[in-house]
Amino acid sequence: MSDDSGRGTVLRASTLRLAYDERVILDDVSLGAVPGEVLGLIGPNGAGKTTLLKTLAGLLTPQAGQVLLNGRPLTRMRPREVARQLAHVPQDTALDFGFTAYDVVLMGRHPHVRRLQPLDTADHRITGEALHTVGAAHLAGQRVPTLSGGERQLVHLARALAQQPQALLLDEPVAALDLRHQLHVLQLLRTLAAHGTAVVTVLHDLGQAARFCDRLALLDAGRIAAAGPPADVLTEPLISAAYGVQAAVRADEDTGALRVTPLRIVSSENNRKESVR
Repeated sequence: MSDDSGRGTVLRASTLRLAYDERVILDDVSLGAVPGEVLGLIGPNGAGKTTLLKTLAGLLTPQAGQVLLNGRPLTRMRPREVARQLAHVPQDTALDFGFTAYDVVLMGRHPHVRRLQPLDTADHRITGEALHTVGAAHLAGQRVPTLSGGERQLVHLARALAQQPQALLLDEPVAALDLRHQLHVLQLLRTLAAHGTAVVTVLHDLGQAARFCDRLALLDAGRIAAAGPPADVLTEPLISAAYGVQAAVRADEDTGALRVTPLRIVSSENNRKESVR
């Protein structure tokens, strides 16, 4: 499946298949990340969203298919070269080391400097700006292990911004955040897209996905069940088939975006396809 409408694609997955032993995790998955757009990955727990994001980031290698970054196979690129163009913010951002938040964000500049070359004034300026952009400037001097999960998430998002990537991958970036910071981060993703970044994010809240994403890819049991604009993907039949619930899909009076309200379970986990992650 190619769902990027023929526009210049920064990151493209082509017929990905990934399995552990005989357990298929991704099965014939294709999609493209387009500059200036937020692509949301949605689906039930264990559908393969995190695995797909890690594969797009080059952290996992598929048994079939490939990932192209600006037209080049990811597997043939050096890590430093990839990091200049692609940033990944995982769901688990725990750190056991005693780095400060500023230290962690500054690490995002290393792909842009030559080996053994010291970081300069511009690198420190970009680091400070990234912390300010995500609303975490006040955390700069604090040790990361002392931060809350939500605060660590902001710091790692700032690190990704400091990389100045063309494509940004995020796994549930607002899961640990309070309401104010959820709104701030989601609005930030839209701003980044408006400035030409290709954003791919995993989201569980379907209302947030409908409001802040240009396109959605609905994963179910390792396959893309549907992809396209939110109105084409967030339909009651597709939600019922993927999530096993009857839901009401209506336009929200305040935002104009679709609102998804789960009403009742229509199938048990025992009767659904075996889920994957």
